Amino acid sequence: MPKVTITTDDMDIDVPDGYAMIDMCDDYDTSILFGCRDGACGACMIKVLEGAENLSPMQDSERDFLETMAAEDDERLACQCRVQGDVKIEVSE
Repeated sequence: MPKVTITTDDMDIDVPDGYAMIDMCDDYDTSILFGCRDGACGACMIKVLEGAENLSPMQDSERDFLETMAAEDDERLACQCRVQGDVKIEVSE
């Protein structure tokens, strides 16, 4: 079972393979915020510290949005990610 470590919250959460990060945040009290919940607002931007390869591949719409936000290469939108292995993240500032 994959483990998501959220350093901002000092949390380790075990999730089923393929679990949507947005569902994980609904099920647990995390500091990751969601606005639109469909990749158009940027409220849920996270920094992937380890295990980026264990998140679902970035779709063109997410990539385009992150480019408009001048996001760093290690940033993703949590609402667009599915967990496929261990990952360590923090809330982007």
